[in-house]
Amino acid sequence: MKRCRGAIGPWWHWHEHLVGVLAVAMLSGCQSVANVHPGAAQEAELEPMYAEDLPDDSGFMEMSLGDARIILQTDGCSDRMINRLICSNARLTISTSTLRQQTLLLPEVWIPKAVPPDRPEETGYRGSLAEGFAKGRHGVMLSDINVDGHEDVVVWSGSDGTYGDPSYTYFLYDANARRLVENKSLAKLMEWHSLSRIVDGRLFAWYRSGPCDRGEKVIGIRENTAVVLASRDYTTCGENALESKEIFDDSWMKLEGDPQ
Repeated sequence: MKRCRGAIGPWWHWHEHLVGVLAVAMLSGCQSVANVHPGAAQEAELEPMYAEDLPDDSGFMEMSLGDARIILQTDGCSDRMINRLICSNARLTISTSTLRQQTLLLPEVWIPKAVPPDRPEETGYRGSLAEGFAKGRHGVMLSDINVDGHEDVVVWSGSDGTYGDPSYTYFLYDANARRLVENKSLAKLMEWHSLSRIVDGRLFAWYRSGPCDRGEKVIGIRENTAVVLASRDYTTCGENALESKEIFDDSWMKLEGDPQ
């Protein structure tokens, strides 16, 4: 089992994904083994943790993220794609000091694989997803995405994002049942869109189609309900094309009560 490590993630302006320009400013900082008090989900949000474990030849993987223990059992993983493993018939068992052990069933779990293989990949992650996915992709993520004080689980489970980008299965903690429950309505709203980041219960997503057509939307999630809060579609070609200033203007997504 490989160790977790604390790190400070990148700052990322999510709009730049839409025009194919991605600027990532890496903040330097000391890397060390994460030291999280048992059951401190909020502290896990403050200090991101990563795991670098990979499935073995039988499709088995075990990782730790602070007090979270994650075991992946599968029928085997295919490396037919150069930078990822696709593990079939997955049984993902998760437990923390505040979440009793639970096994989640998925047809597939996708695990990032480093190229070249001697450079470790961050396959597991625990913490805030507000800084987005500019730095890399993770197979299993623990984060409170609906801001209810309980950690949820996001699993890379396919390639149904725009142009084959990752798509995810979302398991939200149900306080009444005291267990994680798959939220299919959220995954449905995310179909054919790529996830940029999750901030304060809002998922920021985008898509592109061909050389010209683009779209963005913001999905709000509270407890177990997901709804589209704002969206827009536009073109970057022809007489109706948006200019750069208009593309980067995010006023369309501002909701009542949001800071200006």
